[in-house]
Amino acid sequence: MARADLMYGIKELTGARPAYDQAALYYDGKVPEVFTSLRIRRALAARHVDFDLNFAKTPVDAVTDRLEIAGITGKDDEQTALISQIWQDNQLDLEMPDVFRRAGEYGDAYLMVLPVEDGDGKVVRVEMFYNSPQTVRVIYDEENPRRKAFTIKRWCDGPYLRAEVQYDDRTERWTTSADSRGEQPGDWQPWPADPEDPESWVIEHEWGEQPTFHFRTDRPYGTPEHYGAYGPQNAITKLQSTHMGTVDYQGFPQRYALTETANTDTSDLEPGDFDDGDWPQDDRGTGPSDSGDDSSLKAGPGEMMLLRGFKAVGQFDAAQPNVFLDPITFNVRAMAVICTTPLHLFDPSGDQPSGQSVRAQDAPFTKKVSNRQLSYGATVREAFVFALRRLGIADPVVTVHWKPAETIDDVEGWQTVQAKIAAGVPRRQALVEAGYRSEQVDSWLAGTDDAELQRRVDVLASLADSAQKLGSAATLGVITSDQVTALLSGTIDDLEALAQAQEER
Repeated sequence: MARADLMYGIKELTGARPAYDQAALYYDGKVPEVFTSLRIRRALAARHVDFDLNFAKTPVDAVTDRLEIAGITGKDDEQTALISQIWQDNQLDLEMPDVFRRAGEYGDAYLMVLPVEDGDGKVVRVEMFYNSPQTVRVIYDEENPRRKAFTIKRWCDGPYLRAEVQYDDRTERWTTSADSRGEQPGDWQPWPADPEDPESWVIEHEWGEQPTFHFRTDRPYGTPEHYGAYGPQNAITKLQSTHMGTVDYQGFPQRYALTETANTDTSDLEPGDFDDGDWPQDDRGTGPSDSGDDSSLKAGPGEMMLLRGFKAVGQFDAAQPNVFLDPITFNVRAMAVICTTPLHLFDPSGDQPSGQSVRAQDAPFTKKVSNRQLSYGATVREAFVFALRRLGIADPVVTVHWKPAETIDDVEGWQTVQAKIAAGVPRRQALVEAGYRSEQVDSWLAGTDDAELQRRVDVLASLADSAQKLGSAATLGVITSDQVTALLSGTIDDLEALAQAQEER
């Protein structure tokens, strides 16, 4: 049965790998453009020419940027202190954002949580680190899709293939012989952890669960955040590559000369007037016409140009840039709609909406981010509960606090908060709806009466309105940006000092 699980897990890994590889290519912007012209395709491939214009990674990065853990707490101070120690020991302020990004890039990501024991078998710490879905896959029970049947991990180790199969009560280690492809059951043999103990290929434990935790955008397996961007990105890549091809014609137009049908006189032509293929080429593939001496005609003061035997000359017009740029814009918009990503995140340097308009456009995206917080937060909680149990906490309780997916920080937003409170909405509810965490709101409201809260909301609304008007004045040149910054900084400092003095009283 163990070998059967191993081979089934390898089959699942192998079957899922192409989709993960494709997702990575689109995120990295390395998907090649497919030309219908074999000649153009060969020419670009031979010279490694590409014109990367990668918009497909934006839906992934946009979600990742909004996923920020504000804190993780336990049931009591002891648990919270252990969680903080685990976080610091594993540099999770760096590791977790990478896990979230990879989960968005592939649709799946895995966090390994492994206890580290001292010489007496006591767990002294736990290690947490990311594993790619290209090498790890959780296999779920067919009867209960929420239960992990087992976890497979396979990787290359020099000429060998290694694998581990994790169960709730043990981990089995497998290896192949040198240079084996590992495609047949007979290719795999037990891999003892201790060469002197043949039975050490099975590592038993009493955890009751597997030490691999699955971050995913969907169930049972996720879909890349930018999956819907594949088609538009293909179109953008083709348009951009073709557009760059026309730039040569815009800088150096292709010309033509019409001759009389009866005229076959070529006595006045220079060797450079012939096609490159008619002349010997050097080792760089260039011919005489590449030397710049294609014509004996010279332009300059006092020069005379004589054209013999030609009825007319002219040049072909290159394609207009809008032929390519307009479809690129359309495909970016399509990408934004398909991937539920605000359009202004694809072009932060352009005209940006503000206030209520931004919140209306961001609403579906904010909902998606909130869903990711629920899903990823549940997995983070499971990982830390497992870690605390290994460290001797019998009944751990873990709570994950996220920074808001969206907060109000503009004049229209604060005016809305002010209007809600004036209309009778409870002050706590109005601030929570503004995107602030419940713990923050409770801390702010502790010992604050309604009149004081109203005064603070009024001050924030007035400050936001002043900042907007001062920004407009700076744009018109009435006041400099440095003066605006100085005025607002001084005002904020004064308000903070006043608030502190009131709290001390």
